[in-house]
Order: sequence, then structure tokens, then C-alpha cells
Amino acid sequence: MQLAITGATGHIGGQVARLLSDQGLPLILPLILPLRNPSRAPRLPDCEPRPFSYGDFELAREALQGVDALFMVSAAESPTREQEHLTLVRAAQAAGIQHLVYLSFAEARPDSTFTLARTHAITEEAIRRSTMKHTFVRDNFYSELMARLADAEGVICGPAEQGRVACVAQRDAAQAVANIMADIAAGGTQHQGRTYTLTGNQSLSMEDIARILTTCTGKPHRFHNETIAEAFASRRAAYPDTPDWEIEAWVSTYTAIAKGELAQVTQDLPRLIGREPLTFEQVVTEMANSPAAVSAPRDSGKP
Repeated sequence: MQLAITGATGHIGGQVARLLSDQGLPLILPLILPLRNPSRAPRLPDCEPRPFSYGDFELAREALQGVDALFMVSAAESPTREQEHLTLVRAAQAAGIQHLVYLSFAEARPDSTFTLARTHAITEEAIRRSTMKHTFVRDNFYSELMARLADAEGVICGPAEQGRVACVAQRDAAQAVANIMADIAAGGTQHQGRTYTLTGNQSLSMEDIARILTTCTGKPHRFHNETIAEAFASRRAAYPDTPDWEIEAWVSTYTAIAKGELAQVTQDLPRLIGREPLTFEQVVTEMANSPAAVSAPRDSGKP
């Protein structure tokens, strides 16, 4: 079985590609890496970068020829992201993909408070309506993002109120996806039609996050609960050239937490990786010891 992974130059896609390359799976080599810029492909054995674009139907279809199972990472955040996703789903079906594993987001619904989750809901529905088998991997906010919320003074500002978030480590999310893809490559069917929600094993308030950041970094941190109006105003002042849709996404990071939409801890991740998830403390400590080793997270980069 031949596998393909989009987003192999990013953190999740790149880790999944490395994990699969290292495992010596029963697949038809090489591992296909569809990339906008193939020259930036990770240097991995038995991998074949191919020219690719989410929004280019013909180029995407050609890049996926001969592939049986595809891991689809989201396109870059943009006003055209939804259309790019729908184009790729059509191209994947036209190329003959049998099983599509899609990296989605927790509580992906058309009316999700976190605005970027709405595109994931629309993408999921398009995949369901296709002829392809599917698996949805819905991750919560990444712990790496939560660790970067504070400003230079160590203050986390946003309208999260007393809400909680069950954030998940990027490394754990990548391992879960790699295990799913490995099972599919080996002929397993247990993931067909399944939706997994990946969370850490803690549901943390912003006060908890500030306290852990203080303990792990030695720098004082605190949480300031902005009103929604204050949150929009502060971000527009700090980033005057940022479009409204992006600022709304940043603010909705906090309002989704405030509404409790991201608080639930699930057992999907431990079942998929065979161990307990990394704690937020572990992720922060790792980042403090090696900040260059952890890339910027996907979705809502400057909340």
C-alpha cells in the first residue's frame, strides 16, 4: 500500500513522515510527500517529493496518482482555506485514494466558537460525502501554542474567563497519526469511519497555564481576563495590518475556551499511542530547554 503525507515541511506532517520512514512499514515505497516546494522536503530515505498545491485540482490529482492512503494536514490559514480543502478532497477522490486520514480540530462544527474549526467541519462533511474511507483526527489546541500565549511581560491576555483547555502535545498528535497510518498500511480496518479527539490528560485554566509557565521557566506569568471588546482592540492596535478574519480567529481561541468547548479530556490519545500523553509541564520544560526544537503550532498563531 502506498501512502502520502501533505504538510511534510511542517511540524505534524514532518514528524509523521519521519516516524513512518523509520518504521519500515509494509508499504509500496517510496513514501509520497506532496509539497508546494518539493526542494524543501525533509531528507528522509525512501521518500518522493512531488509538486502539489491544495487549490490546484490537476496538480493535486497528479501528485496523488498511485497513492492508496493519504494523511491530509490543513492548508495554511487564509480566506481561501475552505475552498483549497474542498479542491483537495475532490482531487484525492479523482486520483483513486482509498482512505483519507484528515487532521481536524476538536469540536469541529459549522457553529464552533473557534472560527477556524468551522472550516474543519465543512471539510469533514465533504470527505464523508466522498467515496473514500475516512478517519478524522481532531486535535485540541497544541500545548506548544498555550506555552506561547504570554506577552513579553509574562501576561496572558484574553477573554477566556474561567474556562479550561485540554491541550495536547504536537509530538503525541504526530505519533497517533503515524500509528493510524501504519495500521492502514498493514491492512487494518479498525480506523475506518472513526473520529478521534486528541487531548492531553489535564484540563487547564489560564491561571493554571500561567502558574505552570512560572514554575517551569522561572519567569513570573499571570492571566488577565480581557473583555471581548478589549481583546479585539488590543490585537488591532498591536497588529494594525492584520485582516479582521485573522483577529477574530485569535480572539475566538479564548472565547471557545471560555464557553467550555475545549475542556473535555478524552481517552483516544492514550489508546492510540499506548501510553499517557505528555503533560503541559513536560512540554513547557522541553521548550525551555530547547526552544528551537519545537515549531510554531498550526491554527491561530498569535492569539
